[in-house]
Amino acid sequence: MRVVWAFPGQGSQRKNMGAGLFDRHPGTLARAEAVLGRSVPELCSDQAALRDTRVLQPVLYTVGALTYLDRAAREPQPDCMIGHSLGEYTALYASGALDFETGLRLVVARAEIMSRASGGGMLAVVGLGIDRLREVMRREGADDIDVANHNSPVQTVLSGPEESVRALAPVLRREGAGKCVLLHISVAAHSRYMAEAADELGTVLDAVTFHEPRVPVICNVTARPHRAGEIALRLREHMCREVRWWDSLAHLVDHGVTELVELGPGSVLTKLWATARTELAPGAAGPQGPPDGGGGAARDGTSADTRAGAGTDAGAGAVSATRTGQNAGARPETDATPGPQPGGDSAAAPRTRGSTGGTGRPSAPPPVPRRVPPPVPRRVPVAKERLGSARFRERYGAELAWVVSGTGDGAVGDEVCRAARAAGLAAFADPALGDPDRLSLGGAGRQGWGIGLRPGPDAHEQVTALLAHGVRHVEAHHPHGPDAALVRFRFTGARRGPAGAAVAVRHVIARVTGLDQAAAFLRPPSAALLAELVRTEGLSAAEADAARVLPVASDLAVQAPGGWHDDGADAYQLLPAVAALAARSPGPEPVHVGLCGVVGTPEQAATAFALGAAFLVSTSLTACSPAARLAVALKHTLAGAGDDDVTWAPTERHATLGVPARVVRRGTLFPARAGLLHRLLRAHRYFADVPEHRRRHIEEHLLGGPATALPAAASADGRLRTADVFRWYARETARRTPGGDPVRPLDHQLPCDPDLTHFNRVTSGTALAAWTARTPDAVVGHLLTNAAELLTARAPNRAETRP
Repeated sequence: MRVVWAFPGQGSQRKNMGAGLFDRHPGTLARAEAVLGRSVPELCSDQAALRDTRVLQPVLYTVGALTYLDRAAREPQPDCMIGHSLGEYTALYASGALDFETGLRLVVARAEIMSRASGGGMLAVVGLGIDRLREVMRREGADDIDVANHNSPVQTVLSGPEESVRALAPVLRREGAGKCVLLHISVAAHSRYMAEAADELGTVLDAVTFHEPRVPVICNVTARPHRAGEIALRLREHMCREVRWWDSLAHLVDHGVTELVELGPGSVLTKLWATARTELAPGAAGPQGPPDGGGGAARDGTSADTRAGAGTDAGAGAVSATRTGQNAGARPETDATPGPQPGGDSAAAPRTRGSTGGTGRPSAPPPVPRRVPPPVPRRVPVAKERLGSARFRERYGAELAWVVSGTGDGAVGDEVCRAARAAGLAAFADPALGDPDRLSLGGAGRQGWGIGLRPGPDAHEQVTALLAHGVRHVEAHHPHGPDAALVRFRFTGARRGPAGAAVAVRHVIARVTGLDQAAAFLRPPSAALLAELVRTEGLSAAEADAARVLPVASDLAVQAPGGWHDDGADAYQLLPAVAALAARSPGPEPVHVGLCGVVGTPEQAATAFALGAAFLVSTSLTACSPAARLAVALKHTLAGAGDDDVTWAPTERHATLGVPARVVRRGTLFPARAGLLHRLLRAHRYFADVPEHRRRHIEEHLLGGPATALPAAASADGRLRTADVFRWYARETARRTPGGDPVRPLDHQLPCDPDLTHFNRVTSGTALAAWTARTPDAVVGHLLTNAAELLTARAPNRAETRP
């Protein structure tokens, strides 16, 4: 069984529509009210306001979106989506082609543009076929009237100048039309008279980046699925061209869709679908493909024949039907009692052994009835686009629930982020590591990727630069919990909507390694910290007021514990506990919880999603991509690293506390030398107290010169501390030149999270074994596509997922 979710358009509204949805989705409601500046529940209860198309269209879009979120929380995604006129915008949002707020702003612009048009009229005609209708219009010379909506064989809406439409109504009644109803609208919608309005809307659409829909969306203009590169053009044409609803329903029926679920007020689309199911049947061209375009291979690379043979179409492709009235939902013959055998007569009684059959000769023994196996329950297909949280993908403008990030050493820059965004992934560039020119903050602000943010003396300066360039997302590397700079970033621009709900416009993904650290990010900032930020003008009073009821982190990424954060559980064990904690966080919007740096195989990805991960983050795996700012030799090292090639070593961050990090030990002396320096700093406060032979070895082999020549080497009392020597060595081994080369050949510090070694293991001997092939698109496509197949094999059938 294939299912389509359908979104109605203007005309389906009713007073108090959306009742019950608003309380269940306060975050989305708050975002809508922030755009509209008015309370959506109040508008839904105001009949007079709903007569204004500038109010009605945005409200209908919002109610449709909330209805979708409510349904999607209870049921698997459908096989395709469709929207009637205005409903097409809601369908595109639900499919992930654009985010909620962008869609709402487009609908607001569309309504405003349409409200300025006048002098037109629309006539609903019931009882005349489309061909007969066009014939009458030609005969009467009504060439100034267009077909606006072809909804069914006997239901059409005409559009044109009001006088012409009014004059045509009595003529059509005489020709046999059962009803001719003049609609209460002063616009000739979906006609040539909206060309100027379409051009005006086109300028708005040109500024929007549309993504490939995760679920096919049937276009009103073409009656075929939308493609990302053509959505803006089709929505422009949508203003001045016919809504081919009947053709769209025929396309769905031809491709095996058997159920339509109407999401929104009213039941008009459900009734039209009932007509289509009665009058249309799948075409006779053999097994049909999914409603995502032409035949041949589907998006997952399998052919229509393969899918039909796999038993996933529930009759859509298993039996060929013709347009002779055969029920499209009829069961295949193999699902019922076996029919007559070849050459037999289904009405005759079966012959018994010894019968002559009228010939005088014994007849052959009767054939043994073929045992028909019971039908295999339909498995809900899981596509990689549907893994993880749809809300998370919407929040970060991603098509897949995957975040491309780094290990904080500067290897992941603009080039990697740009490639990741082109592949439909969320992305975060590494912190600038003291080089402000490493990252194009303007590019991050315009193209939607985020920046890693670390605590430190220059944190407020970094936040000021991020805010100035319009960066909306940061990834927080704060092991001690949030600081003032992070709070300032998160809540700059925060406000309360008309209904009083607090909304933050910037997002923070916080990496956490334990429950206490997670809890620190899930609480609102302290009153004292907010008061100090208001006093220093870091936040306005209104922003601080909104921050009092919102968590500091919008999302959490659980990574492998280490150092003092080790809670005795790995990331997979921590994930459910952190998710349960996040479910109780304050604020109207959910805090999504994912896994960071530990997923490198399809089995691990499938396990993570099965455990409830909303998203996954790659770290060292990203640093090995072709566009990463890393020396070629080091990429070769990473691509060949196994678990035995990785060890724990002290690093610059929190050095005196002894917090280790996972680094590659093959081809480098860094782990041993860093370990030596760390032991010395714990034993000797000042470098002069280190035994002389040790000092000479360190200066000759680690520092490359006298320790006194180190920049800023002396403490306040003029003596060089051993901790300063360690920090200088750790910092220099981590620093990369613009070409990505380590400072010293045998002293490179190469972080390596588990995701990389796991990926190396499963791709050994394949094309992805080479780092040159590990683009974000290829790596994530491999992991998520195979994870989706694993989950599909274990997914319940659709009936088992219904409430």
